[in-house]
Amino acid sequence: MKRAVIIFLIMSTIFSVWGAENKNTSVGKQLFKNINIGWDVKRTSDYRWSDFHIGTAYGQKFDFDSNASWQVGLNYNWNKYTLFRDGNLALSTTNSILRTQSFTVPLIASYRVYKSFFTGVNVYTGPVAELILSSTLDRAPYYDYNALQLGWTIGTKVRFLAIFSAKLAYNFYPTPLFRDGTFNRSAVSFSVGF
Repeated sequence: MKRAVIIFLIMSTIFSVWGAENKNTSVGKQLFKNINIGWDVKRTSDYRWSDFHIGTAYGQKFDFDSNASWQVGLNYNWNKYTLFRDGNLALSTTNSILRTQSFTVPLIASYRVYKSFFTGVNVYTGPVAELILSSTLDRAPYYDYNALQLGWTIGTKVRFLAIFSAKLAYNFYPTPLFRDGTFNRSAVSFSVGF
């Protein structure tokens, strides 16, 4: 955990220093403005997934349309999967708890559909790369997972009270979590930020 927080702080510092050197962009300001925390949730007959993440992002508008933009993010994730004992992903005769910690890097394209001084609405979509750093199964180290996960996100971002925002999205990972080719994940994600 400490190692992951240190890596996250180093990455944020690198982005901030790069922004300070490039006077045409305000990377540090954007990284602060785009700090967010969020939750992913999903429950099926096989498993329950909950994810807590914290992160930030940097982006720019496209030259061809001021309503269109791109953004690359960096999030740190804490995932908890309860694998039900009578489900298709059962690993034992009791419910199993799988926990992972990971970095995700979403690369999204966004389009602003509404804007006023106090509010705004954007829709967005794009790929997500996830690198799983560690995993435990019932509190013991677990290594039988695919560390690199590729997924897709689609959602909407609503800005309110001029400075706050909320995102609602659907995330899908066609890459199986387990090395045996099972456990394709999807979830509804909610996050809040500046």
